[in-house]
Amino acid sequence: MQEQMLGAIEKLKNDFVKNLSLRSTSGSIETLPITFEGKDYILQDLAQVVRKNPKTVVINMAAFPQAIPTVVQAISKSGMNLNPQQDGTSLFIPIPKVTKEHRESLSKNAKALFIKCRDGIKDSQNKFIKAVKIKEKDGLSQDTANEITNYITQVATDHISTAEKMLEAKQQELLNEA
Repeated sequence: MQEQMLGAIEKLKNDFVKNLSLRSTSGSIETLPITFEGKDYILQDLAQVVRKNPKTVVINMAAFPQAIPTVVQAISKSGMNLNPQQDGTSLFIPIPKVTKEHRESLSKNAKALFIKCRDGIKDSQNKFIKAVKIKEKDGLSQDTANEITNYITQVATDHISTAEKMLEAKQQELLNEA
């Protein structure tokens, strides 16, 4: 149970680093998830990602030109405020200036990632509480079942609280209130 809940927090931490930086780094673009021909890849598996200059990233899609529409769609929907331009088998991505609207958008994305993390923790909590109820029917005393259920709920609450603190810190950073 602890592993699942800590895993959700670790994923949140990684998502914050990869997807919510004020500067869209080529690293966050390289690790963008792409579903192509029914399989999941990261962008760098399908293409070469190169930072041409501080304001432009170039993606060479010569190895998998048939994946270009999927990659363009994934980049556009990534929440990084990127608008790729296609030229043959290359995609040029102008890196936008950081605007107040972009900061607010990233802050909203951080909230959405937090909610996903919170829901994952709650799912783990519910799964383990159901297991306790099944054990209770199999002869576990009601007092013991209640203690275990309270413990599970407390652990989940602690993990959600940790994730919430991470969200608040990230939103302060993104909205430049640090």
